[in-house]
Amino acid sequence: MNYPMVRRLILKDWYFNRWSIAGYLIAGALALAIVGLGNDVAFTAGSIVLVSVLIAVGIHLAMATVINERSQHTLPFVMSLPISAREYTLAKVLANVLIFLVPWTTMVIAAVILIASRAALPDGLIPFVVIMLTEILVSTCLILAVALVTESQAWTVCAVVFGNLFFQAFLYYVAHLPSVARAIATDSAAWNSAEIALLGGEVAAIAGLLGLTFWFQSRKTDFI
Repeated sequence: MNYPMVRRLILKDWYFNRWSIAGYLIAGALALAIVGLGNDVAFTAGSIVLVSVLIAVGIHLAMATVINERSQHTLPFVMSLPISAREYTLAKVLANVLIFLVPWTTMVIAAVILIASRAALPDGLIPFVVIMLTEILVSTCLILAVALVTESQAWTVCAVVFGNLFFQAFLYYVAHLPSVARAIATDSAAWNSAEIALLGGEVAAIAGLLGLTFWFQSRKTDFI
């Protein structure tokens, strides 16, 4: 494993996306500030902005770090370096996931603190919010997987559309589960069995998507 080259590729993606991530963090902070106003309209509007920001981060990273390398014809140069397909995939997966985790983790922690500190927001929202934000992480991994495996902007856009539609359906499904709906309205942030199962399924989905990405990449014979 050529770890120095993997590290250089990761740092390259971090460097070229540093200002974009800073902008997304600012937008996320504004969204949380709107949620913190406490009324129903502000909560809905702030939540929509927060979700939109996180979705935009995942789309931006996949396009900027994977698809653009193919469309701008820099991928052949990258693959001419002393790096294997497995190492290239590792660099891209780590770069995208680690970069995404910066705004994602920041916003998850901020959202939990905000809910816990605002009397107008029931603490039972915390598990629900964590589940929904984790679903965005799953969607981001799906978009990254499709971008890496297909190297196609069209297929990546399809993954974006599917991810967004699935998020809406998942939001409706989870919010209408009787055990989750009851828990949301309480002042306890305790996780029930349904919420734990949902979060566990999301973690398994992330592991599966990334594992399949490495498997498909290992079977490629042409990166040109």
